[in-house]
This record gives sequence, structure tokens and C-alpha cells, in this order.
Amino acid sequence: MDENRILFVDLDGTLIKEDLSNLAFINLLKQNPLKLTFYLIVFLIRGKPYLKEKISKNYNVPLNKLTFNKSALNYIREVKNRHRVIYLISGSHQILVDQIDQHLKIFFESFGTKNDFNMVGKNKVKFINNKLNILEFDYFGNSKKDLPIWEYCKRIIYTNVSANLKKIINASKLDKIEVKEDF
Repeated sequence: MDENRILFVDLDGTLIKEDLSNLAFINLLKQNPLKLTFYLIVFLIRGKPYLKEKISKNYNVPLNKLTFNKSALNYIREVKNRHRVIYLISGSHQILVDQIDQHLKIFFESFGTKNDFNMVGKNKVKFINNKLNILEFDYFGNSKKDLPIWEYCKRIIYTNVSANLKKIINASKLDKIEVKEDF
């Protein structure tokens, strides 16, 4: 096992129970439904990254109300204590991801959706491989959306997965580590 390999950690459902994009969406729906309706119409032309930016722009993540996965945080801190580089990577907008990063102060850097790039699934792999020029990495996730990333990583690290997804993960020939969720 290469303990110097870089670790990428997903946010929504892995590190926290909530989905930050959903929280920002609900917040804007309550605060300004007319503006949200306009954004939804423009979203049809401009796509998800546009919508994620607009709903995230003026949203302050309620850090004290989030449900953090204590086991995931402990695992990340343990890995960091072994001097591994750890990145936070999420489909939530960069505005929201930065708030989590600044709050926790345990990641080397954080990456989220921005401009015309939705940081989910295969896009995460493209970003890691092509933009960061990292070909060997471990990935810590929780969702079927993470399957394309796990296909390209060296070790699958997972938490908070469905029974069906766990079967798929266990069928993989890659090294795997389960971190039992503790929300």
C-alpha cells in the first residue's frame, strides 16, 4: 500500500450528512422564489454549474447546524497525521466548499463546481487527472455518483453507502476501506 498517495474526499453525504446545494436551493426558495424561478429558466440554457453558482452566491453555510460524520473526520485527521496530502472535492459550488474548507482547516485545498464545470462523477476524474495532473490517488465517497471515480482510483474508501452500493464496491478488485458512518 502506498501511504503517500493523495486522498480526495467527497463532501455531501460523506463528510456531512446534508447536501449543500440542496440547502442553498431551499434557502433561496424561501428567501426569493421569484429569483429562483428566473434562475431555473436560465438553467435550462446555461446548465447546472450556472444554477449552482446562483443559488450559492449569497448563502452562508449554517456550519453549526450541519451533521458532520465524526468517523470520516477522524479518518481524515489520522491520514493527515501520516503526512498525506488531502483534498476536499465536491459537486457543490466552490463558494460552499470553501466555507467548509475554511471551517475545518484540514485540507490542502478544496475544489467544487464552478464556471461551466460541474464537479461530479467522471468530471472529478478529468479534473484530478488533467488539471491537477494526479494519476494515482485514493478516493473517499458515499454515492453511486462516485463509481466512475472509484474506477480510476487506487483505493476505495467509503462511508454511508446503501446495501446495493456496498455490494458493488465489494465486487471491485481494488483495495477498499469502510469507514462506518457516525453522524
